This record gives sequence, structure tokens and C-alpha cells, in this order.
Amino acid sequence: MSDLGDRRLGAFLGLVGAVLIALDGFLDLARGIFYVLVSKGGHAFLPFDQALIDLVLAMIVAVFSAIGGLRGENRSLLGGVVLVVVVLFGWLALGLGVGVLSILGALLALVAGVVLLVSSR
Repeated sequence: MSDLGDRRLGAFLGLVGAVLIALDGFLDLARGIFYVLVSKGGHAFLPFDQALIDLVLAMIVAVFSAIGGLRGENRSLLGGVVLVVVVLFGWLALGLGVGVLSILGALLALVAGVVLLVSSR
């Protein structure tokens, strides 16, 4: 596959991963709102925190996968490095992976980062 095809594949996988992570964030937000509505406000802190983490990471993954998909080896290298570091940091430190959708999205973003790194050679 050509370098441009690799970059497009990496950008596509990263954007799909970002959408899945954001969807999990919206589901966590809805769960937190449900807990508030049924007067269990103390249980709502974890879903609200996880929703914030998921939505911020989804935005970062979307931006840097789009940057990595543009022409230029430096952009592809930058996008790949940032995607790999953000996903690994999210898994290890922030607890990304509470839901199945965020695990799948993070895995796709990690694969996108590796594809972008390989295409920047």
C-alpha cells in the first residue's frame, strides 16, 4: 500500500476510535444524569468523571489522527507518536477502558498510531 493509503487508513481508524470513545463518554454522561435524577448523586461522580476523560481523549485522538492523515512525513510521525502516547497514558493512568466501547476505540486508536508511525518512514 502506498504511503498516502497508509495515512488515510490510519486517519480512518483513529477517527473511528475517537467516535467509539466519545460514544462511551456520552453513555457515561447519560448514566450520571440518570443517577442524579433518581437521587443517587453520590454515585454520579464516577460516570461524570469518566465521561469527561472519554470526551477529552476522543477530541485529542480525532485531532491528531486527522493531522496524521494529511500529507507529509512529519505530520504522520507527529500524529502516530501522539496517538500511541495518549492511548497508552489513557489506559495506564486515566482508567480508559471502563466500557467496551472505550476499549475498542482505544485499541483502534493505538493501531492507527502504529500505522501512522510505519507510514512515516
